[in-house]
Order: sequence, then structure tokens, then C-alpha cells
Amino acid sequence: MIRNYFKTTVRSLLKNRGYSFLNITGLAIGIACASLIFLWVQDELTFNHNYQKKDQLYTIYENQTYNGKISTFHATPGPMAKVLKAEIPGIKNAARISGFGDQLFALGDKIINEKGTYADVELFSMLQLPFVYGSASNAFQQIHSVVINETMSKKFFGDADPIGKSLKVNNEQEYTVTGVFKDLPKNSTLQFHWLAPMANIDHKQPWMDMWGANWARTYVELESNASLSLVNKKLSNFIAGKTQSENTTVCFLFGMNDWNLHDNF
Repeated sequence: MIRNYFKTTVRSLLKNRGYSFLNITGLAIGIACASLIFLWVQDELTFNHNYQKKDQLYTIYENQTYNGKISTFHATPGPMAKVLKAEIPGIKNAARISGFGDQLFALGDKIINEKGTYADVELFSMLQLPFVYGSASNAFQQIHSVVINETMSKKFFGDADPIGKSLKVNNEQEYTVTGVFKDLPKNSTLQFHWLAPMANIDHKQPWMDMWGANWARTYVELESNASLSLVNKKLSNFIAGKTQSENTTVCFLFGMNDWNLHDNF
């Protein structure tokens, strides 16, 4: 019986070829479009799911008022991260990064620009990066150390273990490779190929240690039972309290779960 149904269907399709072509083509395009939309939505909704602590991770933003208009920035004072944990209950950890940019890495005749950032060691605990070689606990034990991703490691060292080997940065200083972490997925807001200790650039200029100057991005991990509203209340005029001024800077936490779809200020 199934064979007869099949023959009848084929004959009907052949008899009405134009109509059949339009229907089959339309159905195929519809399925393809629906599949692509589903994949795109899934990719957007799973942004930053590679971070185990994503529900507790935040970045600090500042609202500053100029001439009656509010502008929002993610740059914060250099000293801020170090005192947050001690002075605001509910904050479990805090770390700074210098902002993402390219640095020139060299090994012999191989010279490559790679995107990364200088960071505080606390960032490893917060992001829980999966290491292929080395470990987060030993990553920044020396100031001139660098942790790189798998792709960067293969560019310079092939499939060999690069731990203990050196890369020259900006044709100035040799950095020892102390770890290799897995490449970050494309749907991760944070994108970097290397991390090096913040101490390499921290306090090189006087304003890096001033409460009145913004240059570092500050990331915060909250305790699992912390109240976001209470932390934001204490954080709101935190900088003004340190500068003893009447500036209009208001700080707030912006959660990792919102970094992708709700980050337009």
C-alpha cells in the first residue's frame, strides 16, 4: 500500500511540475530560514554560558552628569578593586583589566600582533578559565609571565608544551609562558588571546593610583546570597566618598547575563 501511495505522489508531482516546484522550494526555504533563526537565537541566548560564575559576575559602570546629560562609562579608578571587597559586604572578589588591545609578540623570526589585556590575578578565580597547560594558581607568580590561549600557543610553539618558554613583548621584555587556556567561544563577550599581570603597567603614571582618574575596567564577583540592590546602594557614591568631592559620579553593577543584549547605554 505504501508503494502505491508513493507512486501516486510521484505522478501528481510530475503532472503539476510548476506547482510542485514552488511548494517544495518554498517548504525548503522556510525550513532553512527557521533553522538559521533558531541557531541565531540560541547563540544569542547562550552568550557567556562558558563562565561557570556568570550569575555572580558583574562589571562596574559609572554614570556621570555633564550639563544635565548622563553619560555611562566602564572605566573606573585604579585603586577601586583593591578596597571593594574589604569595604562593601557581599562582594566576594574584584579584579581589574587594562582594556583590550594588541601587543607585539615575537619568537625568533615569528612576530605576531595578539589581542589581550593586563589583569589582576583574581580574574582567574572569577572566570574559571579551563587550562590546557599550567594552572591558574601558578599563572602570575612572577611579574613577567603571560598566559596564552591554544591558538596563540600553536602559532608560536606548534603542539609542544610551551610552559617555561619565553616570548618577547613589544621588542622590549621577555615574558615567560606560565599557562595555556582553551580558546574562548565566539559567543563570549570577553575576547582575549593572552593575559599578563597588571603589575607590569600598574602605577606607571601618577593618575593610575588616583581616585579621580578613570582608566581600568573593574569586574566584581558577588557572594551567592548577596543582595544586588544593597551592594549598588553602597557602591553608588563610593568614588565620591574617596575623593571627598561633590562630583556627580554614580557607580552601579552591570551583570554578565546582560552584557550581550542589554549593553547599549
